Amino acid sequence: MRIQKDNIVIRSATIDDAIQLNKWWNDGRVMEHAGFPNGLMESLEDTMNNIRSWEGKLSQLCVIEIDGKLVGELSYRIKDDNVAYPGWKICDFSYQNQGYGPKIIRMLFEFLFTDEVINSKFPIEKIIWDTMLDNERAQYVYENKIGARKVGVRKGCWKDQNGQLRTAVDYELSKEDFFNAR
Repeated sequence: MRIQKDNIVIRSATIDDAIQLNKWWNDGRVMEHAGFPNGLMESLEDTMNNIRSWEGKLSQLCVIEIDGKLVGELSYRIKDDNVAYPGWKICDFSYQNQGYGPKIIRMLFEFLFTDEVINSKFPIEKIIWDTMLDNERAQYVYENKIGARKVGVRKGCWKDQNGQLRTAVDYELSKEDFFNAR
């Protein structure tokens, strides 16, 4: 998968991306908002195997490039309930708070709602995702820039790697609402 708009590219991750993904995934500062304040502590070989496990599937692990530089990653899972379940993060801190997040999310959502290959098998009618309650910046973007609907808060729904209970905020956006908001 590869989509591009202006200077932003979202493409399927390859083995060539393993070193950078491994650095990000093992960096607790990058992974804190995903609930891994110590990073994933994953070997490079495990990262390479993770990338390989996505090959040839509708669901994808992707990297985000801005001006040809790797700056983040995202993934999405396609399920037979005609729903897409994405996740994303801008991992390079110098690209955060620059307005790229909403653009990247909109690019991804438009792709998920319109891609012929995906929609010929599972017509995507809704996208569902979550974020940690303490990630207020993300919640602001989802509600005020993307037009997502907050559908719930799951208090203490899981323990992070330090044993702290974490609370998630659930979001969804229908195909109709996405295209009507444009």
